[in-house]
Amino acid sequence: MNKSFTLMNNNKKSLIGLIVFLGAPFLLKFLHIENILLREVGMWLLLLFFIILWIYFVEKRTIASIGWKKVTVKTIFGGIGLGLVAFILFGISNVVIQTIGLELNQEVGELFASQTFIVLLLISLRAAVVEEVLYRGYAFERINELTKSKWIAALVPVIIFMLMHLSWGVGHLVFVFFAGGLFMLVYISKRNLGLVMIAHFVTDVIAMLVLPMMLEA
Repeated sequence: MNKSFTLMNNNKKSLIGLIVFLGAPFLLKFLHIENILLREVGMWLLLLFFIILWIYFVEKRTIASIGWKKVTVKTIFGGIGLGLVAFILFGISNVVIQTIGLELNQEVGELFASQTFIVLLLISLRAAVVEEVLYRGYAFERINELTKSKWIAALVPVIIFMLMHLSWGVGHLVFVFFAGGLFMLVYISKRNLGLVMIAHFVTDVIAMLVLPMMLEA
């Protein structure tokens, strides 16, 4: 009886956490925060802070419950390799998008292109850490516990992650879906949050910093 009650209580906490934390990024979009650092970095770091607090003080667990493991040399090189694969996928998807004429939001691209190196680096780092904690580690592990289905636990966060990028245009959603799916499959296979964080960071840094500098040279 006690075990059943504890399980129900944990499931309730997980469900509340999922609703609040997966819903929070959509709420941020309605706040219309003008300052890009506050909007793209500050508010997301605040969300990360509350997720960690929730895990430790409400769920009474540790970050090991969302796939965090000690970062090793193997993890670093594996993440870099995965990031390069994701970037190649990004290049292929761009060719496909341009070929079939899918819509891309040029305003979003121009906004990021106008930012300084430091701002883009901070955004890349924030995306790699917070998005992987939320959409891969926390979302997958808690939905998997609730549904007992890896497929549901994988698909739901990928779809929500894709919906978060709707304003970027239909074309960009193609890449977001496949990159998100790739990171999710690797996470399910390795259960190593640090690995997909590094991969995400490498992909974003190449796409937002390295490639533009090479094209300008």
